[in-house]
Amino acid sequence: MTAIDDGKHDGAVGSGVALSNPSPNVSFRTYLADRPAPTGRSWGAEMSFDVTITLDHPVREVWPVFKDFNRWQSRFGYEYDHVLGDREDQFIYLGNRAGANDLKWQEDLRFKYIIRKVVPERLIYMDNPPAPIEDPAKNGVWEGHNVFMLFEEGPKTKIVIFIEHTWYSETMSLEELRSEAQRTLEDGVAFWRDYFIPDLIVAVESHARVSR
Repeated sequence: MTAIDDGKHDGAVGSGVALSNPSPNVSFRTYLADRPAPTGRSWGAEMSFDVTITLDHPVREVWPVFKDFNRWQSRFGYEYDHVLGDREDQFIYLGNRAGANDLKWQEDLRFKYIIRKVVPERLIYMDNPPAPIEDPAKNGVWEGHNVFMLFEEGPKTKIVIFIEHTWYSETMSLEELRSEAQRTLEDGVAFWRDYFIPDLIVAVESHARVSR
């Protein structure tokens, strides 16, 4: 199996780089890329997106909300077992509250993360260790890296988020791996655009009113 060069590469990181601005204070940048697997015997497909969010509040008001993903990622029952920003050098788990949503494929959701580094009011860096692809018949694994950075710009806070997931398999075709990556990319962007970011904004606004 070899990687396919479709002639559409936009640079070293990947191909099909797309930019979008769903609102004046939010922007997305996404791409897909083919990657050689660590074993050298198979190929992988990588999806990545980075998000920039600007909030009309200083970092001291944003950080207490942002560091606790349960405060703004729980609309569909997503539930972390700890506050991410308090768990440097620790494992945390993302699960789903029983009966919390209608997404049947997520009923047994349980992802493991390593919180590599936390700089209060500045940075959270966490990894997804290699895990089996949800469908056992696909005989593959995926892993991910996630970086969250906060910058104070006058009275505002800019949040820059970079998320990367890569799928590897010795039995799936490159096209199947790309399809897996593309599906997750589209779902991820939709959740951030339609749910996570709006809920983060509401939670920060509520916290700011109470804390002042």
